[in-house]
Amino acid sequence: MDLDKAGLVICLTLFIVIGINAAIYVSLRRGNTVGQIELLRKAAGRAYKPWEEEDEALSELSRRVHELRKHEEDDPES
Repeated sequence: MDLDKAGLVICLTLFIVIGINAAIYVSLRRGNTVGQIELLRKAAGRAYKPWEEEDEALSELSRRVHELRKHEEDDPES
């Protein structure tokens, strides 16, 4: 029984891997490889730094809060 399940898992995994590779091959053969290569580069960059946009936004927020607090310390009456 366990061999049947293991064989099924192996077959499904091979089917998925071969299917993905076939889809990549067909998409590359159709043309517009520059666009797809650029898409893959963006995906790789996003995987390398997944929170880059959020980090930049948080840095900007931190900078603005620091400026507000500094302004508040300079002029405590307002």
